[in-house]
Amino acid sequence: MGQRPWASLSLLLALAACDADGPAPPVLTGTPGDAAPADATPPVPTVPWLTGATVQVNGHAADNVDLDCRTVICRHNENTDLATFQGAIWFVHRTAISQVLGPNSALHVYRSTDQGQTFTQTALIPAPVDRDIRDPCFYEVGGELYLKALTRLPVDSTRDSNVDTVAVGSHSSDGINWTPITPMGPHGWSFWRIKQNAGVYYTAAYQDGDKQVVLYTSTDGLSWTAGPAIYTISVDTPLETELTFMPGGMLLALVRMDGTDAELLGDHGRLRTKVCWAAPPYTSFACPQEFDGQRLDGPVSFFAQSRLFVVARKHLQGTGRKRTSLFEITGDFTGGMIYLTEWGQVPSAGDTSYAGAAALDDSHVLITWYSGDLMADRPWVLAMFDLTDIWKGTIDLGMLQ
Repeated sequence: MGQRPWASLSLLLALAACDADGPAPPVLTGTPGDAAPADATPPVPTVPWLTGATVQVNGHAADNVDLDCRTVICRHNENTDLATFQGAIWFVHRTAISQVLGPNSALHVYRSTDQGQTFTQTALIPAPVDRDIRDPCFYEVGGELYLKALTRLPVDSTRDSNVDTVAVGSHSSDGINWTPITPMGPHGWSFWRIKQNAGVYYTAAYQDGDKQVVLYTSTDGLSWTAGPAIYTISVDTPLETELTFMPGGMLLALVRMDGTDAELLGDHGRLRTKVCWAAPPYTSFACPQEFDGQRLDGPVSFFAQSRLFVVARKHLQGTGRKRTSLFEITGDFTGGMIYLTEWGQVPSAGDTSYAGAAALDDSHVLITWYSGDLMADRPWVLAMFDLTDIWKGTIDLGMLQ
């Protein structure tokens, strides 16, 4: 839900009016996919553990609300993911005029054969003619690259209500030629990232209206079966839930909780992420803990050097601003108490987060994320309608000590 309007369009515009006197974003030049020019240098110090931070997809160069986003890069680029497949790194993201749901949107797929230094587009997957498309993620099945996405009706609503979400899938043997997108989940359920463990595929799905989160499983990556509930307290507004399999077999589920109406935008009230665990064969979950003070929006988790990291959106309460940050989880990975530590923020502002991650070697991880204009640093409620770029950078694990 974090990449969709939190409330009705009229409410967001009313909130945005409170910031109408904010600074105007700079005008940038170039072509989509170019790096941003020098005046887009981050206004905050670069963290020492991130190298090569640069814009990969330049929404500033496509600032035209009349563009056909089903065929070209547009001004608002978001929802990234990365994967390794056939010796290359693969990258996907959504493009549209804004974060608002609509069929004028598409997914772009790219391939890199030089460790993420450069990417070449291999495919474009437009939205259905009557639906929005977003939230892509990669996974591999039987030697083919698979892609999951969500399609939704173009309606304005609170808590993803009445959008009739359908998870769809496509697959490819070469990353160039993709099968037509087809439904693979039930109506009304949003699949988050898909993880594989012992030959079975798992995803955490949240119900339209952000009412509950349920575990779904598949043996072929296309046909899915509902399993146990992960979290069902609807007043907490549970949604995007990141699954992580521990080395010892336990399954960790990090449940984003948006809370009450007053807490939805993350600027006031509680910031919480529920911590849930399941033991093999993953038929029931217990949720004994929550991270208090951090709401991990759009999280992606990954192990590196036996350490568990999460990249997610951070809320700067009282300012309306957001950032993308790197966190580390430590503690008891057998289902006991765990702890969340923030390592710092990557260059980000406005509407931001929804990262991808791919290991380059034992000491370096390539990440992608999206961000609004760094200089303007618009409040999130405005930035959802504004320009966004896709960034990339490399995490140097040797600097995380």
